[in-house]
Amino acid sequence: MFKTILQFTLIFLIVSIVVAFNNSDNHFSKYKESKPNAMPKTVSEALVQIGADKPNHYIEKVDADSARMGEEIVKYGNLLDGSNKRISKYFVCTDCHNIQLESADPADESPEAVLNYGMKNDVPFLPASTFYGMYNKEHWYNDDYFKKYGDLVKPTRDTLYNAIQLCATQCSQGRSMDHWEVRAILHYYKSLELKISDLKFDEAELLEFSKLLSRDKKAASKMLKSKYTQVNHAHFGSSEVPVIEGYEPSAENGKYIFNKGCLHCHDKETGITNFAMSDDKLSLNFLHRKKNKYNNLAVPHITRYGTYAMSGRKQYMPMYSFEKMSKKQMLDLLYYIEVGG
Repeated sequence: MFKTILQFTLIFLIVSIVVAFNNSDNHFSKYKESKPNAMPKTVSEALVQIGADKPNHYIEKVDADSARMGEEIVKYGNLLDGSNKRISKYFVCTDCHNIQLESADPADESPEAVLNYGMKNDVPFLPASTFYGMYNKEHWYNDDYFKKYGDLVKPTRDTLYNAIQLCATQCSQGRSMDHWEVRAILHYYKSLELKISDLKFDEAELLEFSKLLSRDKKAASKMLKSKYTQVNHAHFGSSEVPVIEGYEPSAENGKYIFNKGCLHCHDKETGITNFAMSDDKLSLNFLHRKKNKYNNLAVPHITRYGTYAMSGRKQYMPMYSFEKMSKKQMLDLLYYIEVGG
């Protein structure tokens, strides 16, 4: 009898231990395959997850009120409530900069890609780099900007804060900005940073990138940076009319460049410049007659050289680098000016 009770007691204990073990949440439970890291939403989040050095303009989280103030300064030159002085009497940022994507693929910001995307999405064709993704760049005022601004570009090339100040004082011919104003613009840039969804990953690449985030950070960084440009290059041209053997200019392209580029500032309705034009025969014929001159009325000359701010006449025209308007696009523009009138 005692032996039987002992056997039942032993069996009960064994069963209880097995049940408790199976129900417990411990590292001896059933093996589960580890999942890749959660996919970050933005490029900067991905870089932090990879362990990359944070840029000196790094902002962990957008402050909505600061971003709003930055947006107002960018679009209107000052806060809408009038609590700060206008940055420039002559320009606002969006006279030269877009605030949306300019190409379908952030890894390809060539003038051809920008033109194709712009024609499909009605985006202005402007001489300066878009603010969308500016937060994710690593260098500013690159290459030939030294020819225009000299040593002033040196503090800007690795520091976005300084680049914003140079744009305010030189490009817009305005005043130096207060610290809080620059920080507000940086928060606005942060709100326009590149999202992972903006990048051209196919399904297999996105899965591979997700795995690399936890397994091989160096490879993950290389893969990520292949999906967007870190630098906007700028090389300046001359007033010479391009000669490209075998190329047949496109009036359609030229019309877009004229209307979304030239008239972005020179349309009398915008009030940006006192040299007003229209997409009409009078304006086009005038420009065609001046094409081969070496002065500011000749489209090849003014487009490649721009003008400089002068005492008593601070408004000026920025030049289009080859990265913002290719030689073929210059021919497209000149062709439309010729036949459109």
